[in-house]
Amino acid sequence: MESVAVNRMAALWQRLRFSRGWRVPATGLGFALFGMGGVVLSLSVFPLLLLVPIGQVRRERYTRQVIARVFRSYIWILRLLGLLSYEFHQVGQLQRPGQLIIANHPSLLDVVFLLGLTHASCVVKGSLWRNPFTAMPVRAANYISNNDPALFHRCLDTLKAGRSLIIFPEGTRTRPGTPLSFHRGPSNIALSAGVAITPVLIRCEPATLLKDQQWYEISAQPPHYTLRVMPEFPTAHYMAQGELQSVASRQLTRDLEAYFTRLLQSC
Repeated sequence: MESVAVNRMAALWQRLRFSRGWRVPATGLGFALFGMGGVVLSLSVFPLLLLVPIGQVRRERYTRQVIARVFRSYIWILRLLGLLSYEFHQVGQLQRPGQLIIANHPSLLDVVFLLGLTHASCVVKGSLWRNPFTAMPVRAANYISNNDPALFHRCLDTLKAGRSLIIFPEGTRTRPGTPLSFHRGPSNIALSAGVAITPVLIRCEPATLLKDQQWYEISAQPPHYTLRVMPEFPTAHYMAQGELQSVASRQLTRDLEAYFTRLLQSC
């Protein structure tokens, strides 16, 4: 009898987690938890890290470790609430230091997944520095604002110091049905730093948390995220023929766009 009751409860939960009546308020709860978590950490953990005399580099490293753990916990909570599912492939490769990690950007949660899997620095929107929920964490972790006049040099310094860096070359979330359009910045950074690129392919099916989409505009069923780390994309040969870097970066950008497009169509 006990097993029958458990099975019935499990079946009821499966029906409930697909219903709009559950998922809309649960999505609101998820956003509220994110905001409250940012406030709590900004008033407790991050100020303490600023006070401890451990040096700037160690402080930033500890801050990123805290952010990674918090983001992993947050994704786990969203999964527990029935708001998403996910699978990872070869993500252990992201632990190597000094990588330039680039990824496509289908959903708002992409950066949460990636920062939860690594202790890397990241180029993030400048608006996060003015958001009361995120200002303290991004400053404490010394992430790089996309509005920073020294953006290019800060990215180079990060890689030259042996730290990994995450960049979304589209600069914003992909609009469904539109071709990928990458900025040349990541290519210029890779060529100037002399590093290969670690591509990360992100899928979100069905599409959700899109650009200009309201939080309550949920998909018909919970989205499934797939993060797949691909083999390194070599860059050294783009400069081997004595090409101008401007020419080489344009070609590298076109090749990266084509590469990600093929992956999205085949993987």
